[in-house]
Amino acid sequence: MPYCKSCHQEISKFDTDVCPHCGTPNPIDSSYRTMDITRDFASVKGSLEDLPRTKSHKTFVTLCMTLGAFGAHNFYISRPKRALCDILATLMMVLGLGTAFYFIFPALANAGAYFIPLGVMMLLYVLQGVFYLKQDSLKDGRGEFLR
Repeated sequence: MPYCKSCHQEISKFDTDVCPHCGTPNPIDSSYRTMDITRDFASVKGSLEDLPRTKSHKTFVTLCMTLGAFGAHNFYISRPKRALCDILATLMMVLGLGTAFYFIFPALANAGAYFIPLGVMMLLYVLQGVFYLKQDSLKDGRGEFLR
């Protein structure tokens, strides 16, 4: 807003002939310019490409069903602690039951003893993926809903 050059009161930029407060003719200085407020926003950097995108629900479920035993779905939604728990659970199950099968069943005394528990774990993650497929309010690690 401009100010009157005589009484220094704030006036409208449309009061160019007479000041409404003191009656001075031509109250606005000839050097007066409106302020460009867009220059204050020039410091904001980035664009729409820089904004984080929400994660896809379908991709999350697909990763859970295919690579869930390795925690890929939790890495995808930025939950690394859960992903590491998935990896540790898979390793403990495969190594523990695989070693038990290796020594208990002499017919499985090869690498096949370790593929049975791995298959069971992958089947469990397929079932977990079906469960996630039914849910529609899943959130990622930042607390945003999956799209």
